[in-house]
Amino acid sequence: MENNVKRMISDMALRASVMAEGAKDVFADASRVAMNKADLAKLNLELVRLRADCESLFAEIGRTFYLMNSGSWPMHEEETPEQRIETLLCQVSEKEMLANNISDRIAAMSGKLTCPSCGKECDREAAFCSGCGANLHSPIYTEAD
Repeated sequence: MENNVKRMISDMALRASVMAEGAKDVFADASRVAMNKADLAKLNLELVRLRADCESLFAEIGRTFYLMNSGSWPMHEEETPEQRIETLLCQVSEKEMLANNISDRIAAMSGKLTCPSCGKECDREAAFCSGCGANLHSPIYTEAD
């Protein structure tokens, strides 16, 4: 009887050890998934911020264009309206380049393809965007590796 109890305790200890290893693996996987989700959330927040910055720059371009055409551009400004618009357009280009890079990183992490035309997430196998109809596999719209 004593041998049976020892064997049963030994079997239980072995099973507990196997279960503990399984729990460690599950915890490690859950931790990786959580970190991936957190990284995706940070990238999405940065993307929203960059897009908002672009919209503000577009508004400033419009305001500058209006002041230029209405003859209301302040004479005390150091740059001409054309120079100001050029500066703002360069800033938009930089921010859009950063936003596209982040979109590519998000797509790579999420297993999706981001439409370069409208920003909608699409399946990688899709030929056209379900949001705007853009060709997702056109040479113009290649995804980053």
